[in-house]
Amino acid sequence: MSIFGRKNNVITYTVNKAINKDMYITVQNGEVVVNAPWYFTSNKIQEIVQEKKNWIMSKIKEYEEQNNPNIQCVKIFGKNYDVKVEYKNIKTPELNIKENSEIEIILPNKYKKIGNEQILKMSIEKMYEQIANQEIDNIMEKIRIMLGIAPEEYVITKMNNRLGKCTDGKIIFINPELMQYKKEIIEYVITHEFCHLKYKTHGKRFYQILEKNIPEYKKYEKEIQEYEF
Repeated sequence: MSIFGRKNNVITYTVNKAINKDMYITVQNGEVVVNAPWYFTSNKIQEIVQEKKNWIMSKIKEYEEQNNPNIQCVKIFGKNYDVKVEYKNIKTPELNIKENSEIEIILPNKYKKIGNEQILKMSIEKMYEQIANQEIDNIMEKIRIMLGIAPEEYVITKMNNRLGKCTDGKIIFINPELMQYKKEIIEYVITHEFCHLKYKTHGKRFYQILEKNIPEYKKYEKEIQEYEF
């Protein structure tokens, strides 16, 4: 068994020697195995492993992400972020969105009893809600100016199978999960609901005003076709 460094960590690999013509490396279940001809020296193997280091590291990382219950991938404005959960001796949860496409969720130790899956779900929902509270106001104002109409109020609330809804031509409801999509799609969904302030049904005039202001609306509809509108 030999080792080589990866930043502050160490990657171990096992060498299996046999009557082979070629050397090949496998990464299975996070374990690195080097299959080499019997006559290869340790230095020769080490040299080849170093050449393949980036590939090995990527495979190990891929395995760790798939099998680590503390890591989950979510989207914010169409960009993928890895969510990592840590438990510390703190009183209230903390959430940090980092520049390296990573979201760090730090939870009080007492939350360990609840379970990672439920905690991740709650934390991600809260994150989308916070982002929506920061972003939606400006988007609503932009669309109000664009269309010349406005709802009596808007509400950010979790909804099943819907990203947006307009009721009685007065109130617009926005699902905070909308924040996972690109801003063009967010604006499309909200514009769609604004159009319902004027036309309750999806008739000819509804789509005329929608297409005039969002020419690529059909493209955006396809990206969120699993939701009702």
